[in-house]
Amino acid sequence: MKVLGLTIAFALGLYFFRNNIAFSIIISLLYLLFIFFRFNKRYLALISIVFIGGIMISNLNLSYNNKDDIYSGMVVEVKENYFIFLSHYEKFYVYEENTDKEFGDYLTISSKPSVYKYTSYESQFDFGAYLKDKGVTRSLNLKEYHYDYKNPIRVHQQKEIFLNKFDDDAKALINSLLFLEKDYSSNAISSFEELNLLYLISLSGIYLYFLFKLTTYLFGLFTPKKIAELIPLILYSPLLIFSFPRVSILRIFLIRLLRLVNERFLKKRLSYLTLLSSLALFFLIIDYHLVYQQSYYVGFLLSLLGIYARNCLNLFSKKKTKWFLKIYPLVLLIPIHIQSNNTFHVFSPIFQILMSSFFLILLMMSLICLSKIPMFSLTSKYASFLVGISKSLQRFDLQLPIMVNEWFIAIFYVLIFALIYLLESQRIKHLKNTALALASLFVISLVPVNAVSSGVYFINVGQGDSILLKDHNKTVLLDTGGNLKFDMAKETLIPFFRKIGVRHIDLLITSHDDYDHSGAANSLIENFRVYEYRHYREEFPYQIGKINLKNLNYYNGDENDSSLVFMIDFMNKKWLLTGDASIETEKWLINSGEDLDCDILKVGHHGSKTSSCEQFIVATSPSEAIISCGGNNRYGHPNQEVIDRLNKHNIKIRRTDLEGTISYVSIFS
Repeated sequence: MKVLGLTIAFALGLYFFRNNIAFSIIISLLYLLFIFFRFNKRYLALISIVFIGGIMISNLNLSYNNKDDIYSGMVVEVKENYFIFLSHYEKFYVYEENTDKEFGDYLTISSKPSVYKYTSYESQFDFGAYLKDKGVTRSLNLKEYHYDYKNPIRVHQQKEIFLNKFDDDAKALINSLLFLEKDYSSNAISSFEELNLLYLISLSGIYLYFLFKLTTYLFGLFTPKKIAELIPLILYSPLLIFSFPRVSILRIFLIRLLRLVNERFLKKRLSYLTLLSSLALFFLIIDYHLVYQQSYYVGFLLSLLGIYARNCLNLFSKKKTKWFLKIYPLVLLIPIHIQSNNTFHVFSPIFQILMSSFFLILLMMSLICLSKIPMFSLTSKYASFLVGISKSLQRFDLQLPIMVNEWFIAIFYVLIFALIYLLESQRIKHLKNTALALASLFVISLVPVNAVSSGVYFINVGQGDSILLKDHNKTVLLDTGGNLKFDMAKETLIPFFRKIGVRHIDLLITSHDDYDHSGAANSLIENFRVYEYRHYREEFPYQIGKINLKNLNYYNGDENDSSLVFMIDFMNKKWLLTGDASIETEKWLINSGEDLDCDILKVGHHGSKTSSCEQFIVATSPSEAIISCGGNNRYGHPNQEVIDRLNKHNIKIRRTDLEGTISYVSIFS
């Protein structure tokens, strides 16, 4: 128990500045109070030191600048088009298309480090944040390098040879299931992603637990128990090699090995809780960035809750115990799954129970193929069968928007711990009340509380514009953004609307026809409830709720010159939204006699030098300026002259490429 306490204290310290500060302070104080009343003062002092140590370590700067710009080190992680390189305790991102690098390769790279830049989009996978969670903030260029040592075991090469023996659907599913690498462009992967079942297509503790148990049983029929228990570790070691250094798989192998050592050499002196906690702490000592990765904390959290849940199994019959073991991991993962897109798939638990058995069969078939037994055609057909099932299940997929944040998750797991404790102690009355509290948590989260708030959201659509105005339950979307590589409506706008509780758009407006402003309009209309669409000057002014939309621009010119320009008096502020209006348009607006004074200015044309002239900045005199642009965009937006001009007038600059979606929310307006 004490090792677990130290591990939690270290993790809380590492996470302290990653969460909302108020949330971190409250959770940390509650934990320290628990330690104060549960243990002695000496242990509290030790916990406090470890907690403070976690805070200090999380703020370490591991950047190292070599004067000669020559970096020697080891490849520690490899993906299809990049690898992570460790040199002088710092991890670097190194891009290489179809890289042939392997874990364990030692390289010397001649390159000047640069801060890694990546275009992020609202509600999509943030690759920059993903790298940061791994401790990677800078990149190296691979133009000049040489091998100091080349790992003779070329795992990725063998993996590709193996996967190319299957058709596309089977290749995608097996690559995810065996090797934990997902191709999100694959039809097979996207079909299960829509059902929120992607985690089932990953080698997990549940699958390996079954494989280890089945293998031990089969070999135990004709070999001694001690040998039978070792065989799965040896037999399935290729999975460890192919997925290395994935913590989720390494954890499963190591904890099983530790249990065998504890049983045979330590005479079970250490509890399973101590073994698990020691392993969790060991991982963090090796690389503290693991605590920020979902595969680390979800895996250990499920194992920890499993320990407490096992104490309740004696209360059930064998049949009920079997169902309990199937259902409890699914229940524990509910907040994690909801958090990904703030949507609760009502029938997801049923789908999960059904599909987990099917995927276990695919896993076993894949392992047989990996062992050189030719079942490639049959396995491909079976994978296509699974994709067909997923398409059928989509017809019955009922989705409910639900609001989930760190408070929801914290309360959820506290109630789960309480339920297990009360079930074990058979306090039926308190058990029912706690179960009711858990159900109430979900009901409250389903209530569209955002309907009582108003807000203006400058949505991060990369290089483009999209602005949501929300007056309680009335909504206006000005521009949609657009991207030729993916569906902006499905992958950015709609997930964001669900996240903030918006269930329809009353009015969609596009300021002009440039793709980065209107490219996602058709898809949004097809896939979301959009009641009205306007994009002509003659259709304004127009009012929805308290949102009075007045177009100021009647200047005739090219597409950008003719962009709709709205002055909106809303939430006790004046908002001037200029689309891609050019300097010519700005001068026309100044001469039109309209009052251009505003509180918030949406800077024209993403901060291009073709907009935001000196006279216009003076005429509008905003306190804040919003620039909607994509990170590291090829146009060089925003232009430095525009930035200097805004700074000259002491105007606060906010940018979607730096902040992500910029929100102004009020419940009083």
